[in-house]
Amino acid sequence: MANKLHSSTTTANRLDARLRSLVSPRLLRLWYSQSDSSKRKRLLAALSFSSELYHCLLRRDQKKATCNQRRLPVYVISVGNLVAGGTGKTPFTLWLATHLQSLGHKVAILSRGYGRKGNAVLQAPAAGEISSQAIEYGDEPVLMARKLDRIPVWVGRKRWLAGMLAIEKNQPEIIILDDGFQHLSLYRDLDFVLLDARNPFGNGHLLPLGPLREPLAHLQRANAVILTRADDSRKTNQTLAAISKGFPGKPIFCCRHRLSGFGFGLTATSIPLKILQSRPSVAFSGIARPESFFSSLQELGIPLTEKFAFPDHHQYQLEDLLHLLQSRSRHNAQFLITTQKDAVRLPSQFQELVLTAELQLDFGSNSEHLMRYIEKKLSA
Repeated sequence: MANKLHSSTTTANRLDARLRSLVSPRLLRLWYSQSDSSKRKRLLAALSFSSELYHCLLRRDQKKATCNQRRLPVYVISVGNLVAGGTGKTPFTLWLATHLQSLGHKVAILSRGYGRKGNAVLQAPAAGEISSQAIEYGDEPVLMARKLDRIPVWVGRKRWLAGMLAIEKNQPEIIILDDGFQHLSLYRDLDFVLLDARNPFGNGHLLPLGPLREPLAHLQRANAVILTRADDSRKTNQTLAAISKGFPGKPIFCCRHRLSGFGFGLTATSIPLKILQSRPSVAFSGIARPESFFSSLQELGIPLTEKFAFPDHHQYQLEDLLHLLQSRSRHNAQFLITTQKDAVRLPSQFQELVLTAELQLDFGSNSEHLMRYIEKKLSA
């Protein structure tokens, strides 16, 4: 049965992962640009068949997954998104796990372990040589295992099996399904979908014609929506109005991405912001939207002499590291700065040379409303 469930979602998921791994700045411009140029129209026309093929495979696989859906004997909360690219799932998963733990619940996290080598179901370690672990377990699970206290993180494509192993070994009361909105073969009691408040759906098309991993109408499956990067009140209000009109009564909570501190590697050592503001730095990142990270640094007043954008989940090689060091030397920069998600893919000896920025989600006035919503759902 487990093999059957795995195969039922394999085709579309593999295609989805492959397409997301090929996301380039040019493709992002196609998805999110408002341009109406003839060149853009030709490119959209060329990708239309691939998008239709993706939709056919998605419908087939989701139908099979739903028919063979299985339950875990604990409360399951899914954290996911509707589009390819970063919306803040990892920071929200960290926030949610920590909050549930503070309420006295035993929590475990299930992650697919995107980009990892191997298919075995494993628990991500909280100590050891981090860059090799990122290859074996995936960068996001390793980061979560390091950041969380006494909350186990399990990786594996077969989420039901990973959940059963987590229950057997850790006895959690609640399991958080990281990046789980499309994983329909596992039943969930609560579904959160994260959307970027600035431009939640791009051009509204499915991969690869647009950024949508499934049709917009499927947002109806979500119990609640989390709008991230809700800094621009005008754009946030437009997005709130659009979602409320299309999905009346859907609970929506807003938050902002906030760089909360800087330190070398993943240590707790903090570097005062005023020091970074007074000295030049080189920034680099291999996340879904590195330009957002660079903009956040510049908004804090950190002068950047050069910025390097690598592919999402990029595994840093020696030549990459040498190139970064040469840039720092060439510009007489004081620091190299990256994200914590990038840091876990760096060799341990190189981490000591790099400042990492910790990203947190700030819910502001929405914080109490969201916590009450979660407690109400749990009690029900």
